[in-house]
Amino acid sequence: MIFVISLIYSRFMVSVSMILMVILAIAKTKEDSDFNFFSFLKKLPYSGLLLVFGVIVLSGINSTDNSAWLHQVKLKLPFLILPFSFYFLKPINQNVHRWIHLGLIGIILASSLQVIGNFLIDYEGISGGINRGKSIPAPMDHIHYSIILAYATVSCFVLGILESTKKWKVLLFIVGLYLFGYCHFLSVRTGLALCYTGIGVTLIWYVISKKKYLIGLSVAALIIILPFVAYKTIKPFHNKVQYMMWDIEQYQKGNGKNYSDSERLMSYEIAIDLIKEAPFLGHGIGDLRPLITQKHKEKYGKKDKYIYPHNQYLYILTAVGLLGALVFFFGLFCPLLFTKEKNIFLVLIFIMLVLSFLVENTIQRAVITAFFLFFILLNLGVEPNTRQEKLD
Repeated sequence: MIFVISLIYSRFMVSVSMILMVILAIAKTKEDSDFNFFSFLKKLPYSGLLLVFGVIVLSGINSTDNSAWLHQVKLKLPFLILPFSFYFLKPINQNVHRWIHLGLIGIILASSLQVIGNFLIDYEGISGGINRGKSIPAPMDHIHYSIILAYATVSCFVLGILESTKKWKVLLFIVGLYLFGYCHFLSVRTGLALCYTGIGVTLIWYVISKKKYLIGLSVAALIIILPFVAYKTIKPFHNKVQYMMWDIEQYQKGNGKNYSDSERLMSYEIAIDLIKEAPFLGHGIGDLRPLITQKHKEKYGKKDKYIYPHNQYLYILTAVGLLGALVFFFGLFCPLLFTKEKNIFLVLIFIMLVLSFLVENTIQRAVITAFFLFFILLNLGVEPNTRQEKLD
């Protein structure tokens, strides 16, 4: 629970709580007379994640900037320590699993009051910023915050479906609807896309498992209508859509090198050019920054800040090439590929991860990497018995 709260409010405590998880795992292995470290290596859902760390470490062979490479290695340390911790701490009690998700929902709910309060206090200033492409201030990076918000929102609906107590069921659905509206208020497109996709997958799972086809059709129609209603009724959402359309227009005119969407599209083009130059082994993860800077100057001219490719797939292909990318993504998806009993939470977190990769270099940042890995392993290790959300 300390980890969950720290995701929003303390990067330092995210690191501390991961270290504490390792200490807990070591303490448990000392109590277990049957402990065998090699048993961990044989379990691909867990040990496969070590490949992600290994690929980044080996990319140092192909990197000349050792400090940049070591920084990337440090960012991937959770892939070394958390799989070990969760493997020896499993199985995770279903009640613990439920309360950790409720804790995430609770901290997001509390932070939403802070964000909305700040918006109302400085309405004119923040609204003007949105018109210039800025986002509503959040307790952490607004894109990463929106991703965590999306998962918390969808978790509300899943927990509500699974809940047997009517009082809790109603409360979870009310909170879920509030957070869904809050997603539109923030108007961060990555979070909105993940939220809508997660709700869509949850709806399909519910309709198939419960055979509630009429309810499913009604909710699906509502989901399609809601963005249009939000555009007409929620001013931050309306302004964000307007700015996005203007930004893309600037890119098409060749005037968008200092605007967010234009920069994103330019970063894709630069990444594709670099991949063509070294398709199999890549350029080395430590050398991407100077290469991207040089390529941007050649294609689009100088600017104040040069960004990495805003696409995890392109980023990894550029850094370690096709061979490294195959090993990297195989290791990353091992928990999904080699788990016999897949639950709805595990499927949802992976769908959100895969989709976020299309528009963000998601796991190049410490906190959001820790978030995804923690909930992947939490959902992987939850007790299988009496699991109502099991996917056949």
